[in-house]
Amino acid sequence: MPNLILYAFLGALCLFLLTQHARLHRELKRMSRTTKGIRDGNLNLRYRLRLPRKGLENLGGELNRLVDFFQTSLERTRFLEEERKRMIANISHDLRTPLTALLGYMEALRNDDELSEGERDAFLRIASAKGDALRTLLEQFFELAKLEADDDEPELGTVDLAEAARAAALDFYPEFLKSEIVPAVDIPDRTVQVRADETWLRRILHNLLSNALRYGLDGKEIGIGLREEPDRVWVDVWDRGKGISPEDLPHIFERLYTGEASRNAALQGTGLGLTIVRNLVERQGGRIVAKSAPGEKTVFSFCLNRI
Repeated sequence: MPNLILYAFLGALCLFLLTQHARLHRELKRMSRTTKGIRDGNLNLRYRLRLPRKGLENLGGELNRLVDFFQTSLERTRFLEEERKRMIANISHDLRTPLTALLGYMEALRNDDELSEGERDAFLRIASAKGDALRTLLEQFFELAKLEADDDEPELGTVDLAEAARAAALDFYPEFLKSEIVPAVDIPDRTVQVRADETWLRRILHNLLSNALRYGLDGKEIGIGLREEPDRVWVDVWDRGKGISPEDLPHIFERLYTGEASRNAALQGTGLGLTIVRNLVERQGGRIVAKSAPGEKTVFSFCLNRI
């Protein structure tokens, strides 16, 4: 009788083990089919465990996390590849336009003997301007490349933001005078200290003021001001020019974004100018935003941490 009970127990145990082995085998085959499908390019597949086994559960979870990571990386790679193609197309176009004009004027100067002295002077001025545009574009491209490669680190220190903003406005005084614009300056007559790189800050201010002057001439009003908060200070640079459309506004700081009815360098060409500004601000721990009511007022605001 004891032997009979032992045999029955061993038989039941064997049956249980065989059943579990069969179920485990089916589960591993399912996992194998899933991994094969993923390997063949179907990244939407995920492994779902049907057998309550902790080891398999952990393995399945790791498999799904690996696929999620791979899918995210692949999507990011595709996005960067599309952006790279768009960058090459935009930069090629922006280089070709002033270069073609420059070569055309130089050709006319060389071959047209009937040009008057005044026409030659005018052609030389235009050719020089086209050359400057090419140089600026190339400088912006290499500057952005350095920033994105982290080759250029900010030298952070204590900077008087009020003084830097006043100095930047004074730098543009000849341009304001030439354009018959009296800038609205709202900057306190005292020290406002922030943590920043003085050289980078000057580049940010000059870029934004240049942008406002270039595209705000129609409105004949340009301004710069400071707003203080407990832990940071904002700089507002504004104009009353053409403005930025609501469709373009969310994208103006994106690298290489271009828009149809744009009014600034970030939307009219390669989209490098405001992207550089955003990088310079964010690398100093700040933030930059833009608001625009087309035909009324456009404001670029950036903040830095105060000391």
